[in-house]
Amino acid sequence: MLANQPNTNAVTNAIAIYDRDLLKNSAFQLETFELCTMCGARFGIGYFGESKDDVKVAEEIQELPQRLIEILANDHLHERQHKCLIELDQ
Repeated sequence: MLANQPNTNAVTNAIAIYDRDLLKNSAFQLETFELCTMCGARFGIGYFGESKDDVKVAEEIQELPQRLIEILANDHLHERQHKCLIELDQ
């Protein structure tokens, strides 16, 4: 379960949210979806509130699915459950 939703006026980092939790987070600005290549879990990738910068966002969005795939593969490698909320700007 996710904690309280962040302030929608704040500029935030890219986040991946497990698809079953997307409807609970109306402030989330969805950019794309990605699947875990190991188990098929589906995640929405985007931002809470305002995005950082439109040009940067367009460039960054292309990189985010690969970052998420690496994080999810690492979870499987270490036999961990996927988190419901994953920060991608680490």
